[in-house]
Amino acid sequence: MNHSGGFTMVEMLIVLSAFFMLTLTSAFLFSPQKDMLEKDLFFSQFKSDLLYSQQYAISHQETITVHIMPENNYYYIRGTDYAAPYLAKRNYSPEINVEQGTMKLLFRYMPDGNIDSFGSIYVSTGSKRYKMMIQIGKGRFYVSEE
Repeated sequence: MNHSGGFTMVEMLIVLSAFFMLTLTSAFLFSPQKDMLEKDLFFSQFKSDLLYSQQYAISHQETITVHIMPENNYYYIRGTDYAAPYLAKRNYSPEINVEQGTMKLLFRYMPDGNIDSFGSIYVSTGSKRYKMMIQIGKGRFYVSEE
C-alpha cells in the first residue's frame, strides 16, 4: 500500500471534537469573571463620577444634578440648568440593574459639597445585590453586599 503520511478523517474529527469541547468549557468558566468585571467597572466609574461631581460643585460653587436612568442603562451629571453641558454621561451594562431604595435616583450636590437627599440605592448584577448608601452630611457613600 502507498501511504501519503496524512491523517485520516476519523483522526481529524476526534481532534476537532476535543478542541470544541475545550473551547465550550472555557466559555462557561469565564462567564462569572465577565460579570465581576462589569460590576467592578460600574462601581469604580460611578464612585469616581460622584466624587468628581461633588468636587466640581464645591470648586465652581454651583448645584450639580446626578440623574440615574435605569430603564435606559445610563446616568448623567450636569448643572441644574438643563441647557448646561453634561459633566459626565455614562452608559453601563444591561446586566446591571439599578433600583431606587430609600433615595430617589435624582439627587443634587450643593455648592458646599453636601447632598440634598440621602439614603440607599440598590444595584443588582447576576445573582448578587449591593446596597449603595449615601450618608447625610458631606455626601459620603459606601457600597456593601447584601
